Amino acid sequence: MRPDVSVIIPMHDAAATIDRLVASLLAIEALDVEVVVVDDASTDGSADRVAALGRPEVVVERLATNQGAGIARNRGFALARGRYSLFFDADDEIHPGALATAVRGLDETSADVAFLPYRYRRGNVPHDSMNVFDLAAWGRYATSPRRLTRLSDVPQLLGFSSYPWNKVLRTDRYRTTALHFSGTPVHNDILGHWLTLLDAESVLLVDDPLCTHIVAQGGRNLTNRESRARLSLLDALDETYTALEQRPDKRYRYAHHYWDFVLRVGGWATTRLTPDVTDEFNVGLQRHLLRMDLGDLGRMRLRRDPLLAELLVRRSLA
Repeated sequence: MRPDVSVIIPMHDAAATIDRLVASLLAIEALDVEVVVVDDASTDGSADRVAALGRPEVVVERLATNQGAGIARNRGFALARGRYSLFFDADDEIHPGALATAVRGLDETSADVAFLPYRYRRGNVPHDSMNVFDLAAWGRYATSPRRLTRLSDVPQLLGFSSYPWNKVLRTDRYRTTALHFSGTPVHNDILGHWLTLLDAESVLLVDDPLCTHIVAQGGRNLTNRESRARLSLLDALDETYTALEQRPDKRYRYAHHYWDFVLRVGGWATTRLTPDVTDEFNVGLQRHLLRMDLGDLGRMRLRRDPLLAELLVRRSLA
């Protein structure tokens, strides 16, 4: 019999948090949970700690070399046996009731993915709200505790922060669509986020936070990295836009949402770059913007978002 949900956790040197997370997942009485931990060449004994639990519901896969969270997620998804899958991070906190609600909603509807809000904590300071864009989009779309909809009715979810841990996926559906994450050192979740929504026939919005995302002050969390690794954002965007180009009907409909996202994430990244890579990043971002389809630009300028079109032209020619 298949587990209700497989929780896929990429892990690198997470000995301080992984025990707590796995225990909280296994304690969810309302669900049959499988935990798939993919150890990305940890050096702190993280994998041994998980294996020592000796629980048959816990699968530990070890990668011989450090390959990044995206590759680890892909490997974990290939191993997942659950009817549904949730990609989670080793240093975040799960909200068990929300996960059970999402699985129940998926069981009762035809939705391919349940999309939920989240909470955010930096250091010891909790935040009740999400990031600004996410909060506004969620407030616009989550008009009831549970809403079954289609991407065409909630398109700004594409521009949501590309976190992997606020979506519960129908496993078989996304195996068919070949869902995967980028192999880039950082920002590998952008592709996974976009593919999840672009390939969904229907989306279930569940207005119940699924995760508290934790960023330790001065910690190892990816959002704290200010280094040459940040340049991999450009590779992640290129891969994501290629996926959009391969779905021309989706590109026609959602290109303006994609390019709005590019401007926002590009601006965000610029403030987090060290000076030695800023020029290289700006040139790469300009090159990416020049991939824009001129027909899409024309539709933005004439109908969909003239201001965005103007900003894109200015940034492309800067």
